[in-house]
Amino acid sequence: MGNAADPSATSREADEPARWRIAGDWWDLCNCAIGCPCNFGADPTLGYCEGVLTWLIREGSYGDVRLDGGLAVVLIMRFEGNAFERNREFGFLIDDRADPAQRNALEMIVTGRAGGIFKAWRDLTIRLDGVEFVPMKVSQDDEEWRVEVPGLVDGLGGPFRRYMVPENDTCRIYNAPRPEVTPGFLTVGHALRNIVTGAFGRNWDWSKRSSKHIAFDLRGPDAFSWRKPLS
Repeated sequence: MGNAADPSATSREADEPARWRIAGDWWDLCNCAIGCPCNFGADPTLGYCEGVLTWLIREGSYGDVRLDGGLAVVLIMRFEGNAFERNREFGFLIDDRADPAQRNALEMIVTGRAGGIFKAWRDLTIRLDGVEFVPMKVSQDDEEWRVEVPGLVDGLGGPFRRYMVPENDTCRIYNAPRPEVTPGFLTVGHALRNIVTGAFGRNWDWSKRSSKHIAFDLRGPDAFSWRKPLS
């Protein structure tokens, strides 16, 4: 996989960022107990987090570059301590269906060089493991949140419905303080599968643990910080 690097180090650091927007569905699969204390800014269940985070882009643009068509970004992450501390180590896997202009746009956005919420991530990051363009199958509907990266990631989540009253309803939390996406309705879920094999040197099987889903609509390059309340 890619070489480890400081998150601010890049050969295209001087690129002038364009105005951008991406909207779609985000979900994670992690090693916390179902319900995930990180949803409320508390420490992870085990004191550390290992997770697969997926952004499925339904529509978007970076300047004149369109980012529609279901392109996806998958993040392999580990951190120790609180979700809002500067502790993240992660690498990005990006859909290899993206053409060269889309690849540059997505890399600019998710590594924070184009501002917005991902730039705020850099304030929480101690190590960027790399960015790789790989084949993947990513899909999301009300029942299944699926991410498959051949040889690296096998993930499947969905709504957690045990003990739901009324039956078959879902548990949704509004305005949970998530640093991955802007606040909205978060659906509490569970991971049927969360298996990582060799992605950026990381390996785990955290199946049957936590998952959650939230729709996102993110923009840049306007400044953003998790150190201050949203306006």
